[in-house]
Amino acid sequence: MKQLISAIVTLIIASAIALPATAKTIYIHDNLRVDMRTGPSLEYRIIDFLRSGTKMQVLQESGEWIQIEANGKEGWIQSQYTSEEPIARDQLAQALKEIQALKQENSGLKSKLSESQSELGGLKSDHSKMTNSTEKLQQELDRAQQTCKNAISTEAAYRQLQEEAELLKVDVEKLKVENIRLSEDNLKSGIQWGAGAVFLGVILAWLIAKSSAKKRRSEW
Repeated sequence: MKQLISAIVTLIIASAIALPATAKTIYIHDNLRVDMRTGPSLEYRIIDFLRSGTKMQVLQESGEWIQIEANGKEGWIQSQYTSEEPIARDQLAQALKEIQALKQENSGLKSKLSESQSELGGLKSDHSKMTNSTEKLQQELDRAQQTCKNAISTEAAYRQLQEEAELLKVDVEKLKVENIRLSEDNLKSGIQWGAGAVFLGVILAWLIAKSSAKKRRSEW
């Protein structure tokens, strides 16, 4: 009975002098098995055994003792057996997990890099094809432009020839008209000359006849 009363008093005193602490996570040291007790002294009953690496939440601190929550239970352990960092074994396991995750991520990145390089190669090939197509189109465009220029030049030359042909037609018509006029003038001149020649022939014939008549009279 006296021990029970002493334990209750000790618990009340410990609760009174315990300082509240901010909630933090701590761990049991390497290669240890720590007793969790109902109160902050070795006189209190053990309620659980905490193995190395056990993760705990700090509830409050009292001297060298810490009230913690672990494995769904609340109890007291000595602070000298705890650490704010996970044990080396757990750190190594976590590091190995992270390394494995990094390897997987690296493998995925390599795969994506390979796909990107393949796509880049395809894009370069497409770019080369497009460049060749562009050059061919430019050449065809240059030829089309040259053809248009030649067609325009040909059309201009054709129009000039048409104009010259029309001028030649006009000149031909003028020459025809002039030839007709000259023909008419020559015809008139020929008629006049013919009439004159006939008249002159008549006069010469009359003169000759008259002269012959005079000779015959003189002979008589």
